Amino acid sequence: MGNKQTQAGFTLMELMVVVAIAAILATIAAPSFTGLLNDTKQSSLASQLVSDLNRARSEAIKRNARVVFCVRNSTGTDCGTGTNWQNGWLICYGSSACDTTLPADGSAANPLSMRQVLDPRLTLTGSTHLIRFNPNGTQGSAGSATLTLNGTWSAATTKTITVAATGYISQH
Repeated sequence: MGNKQTQAGFTLMELMVVVAIAAILATIAAPSFTGLLNDTKQSSLASQLVSDLNRARSEAIKRNARVVFCVRNSTGTDCGTGTNWQNGWLICYGSSACDTTLPADGSAANPLSMRQVLDPRLTLTGSTHLIRFNPNGTQGSAGSATLTLNGTWSAATTKTITVAATGYISQH
């Protein structure tokens, strides 16, 4: 009758030590995780930008017409001016500018694609406010254009997208 039962488990003190160690590890890991998320957003936007540029070029060839890739104006209704691409971009055909409003005659507006305002942690600047692709896929006499994508966080890398006069699109 003298059997003592032993109970297995954690004491409150042991549990508090484990929670404290977990909190310290989470505090150390959080900045790295945030940096990884930001880097992923930047890489994703760079890929989207290259994809949209390739789409604009292929649409120019397919339609046998000029296609414009331009910075959006502040209201998002047309091409803007300046080299700050924070408002996003438009892809349009048939003219040197875009018009997102529906014409009174019921015909379609000319944008092929619209990209919204960029994440505030990212900055996108260009050497020009628009890139024109000719029916043969080149920019012709317009020369090359460069778009530079930066992050505002520490240790952010710079991604540069270049469109050569021949229409070749590269990312560095």
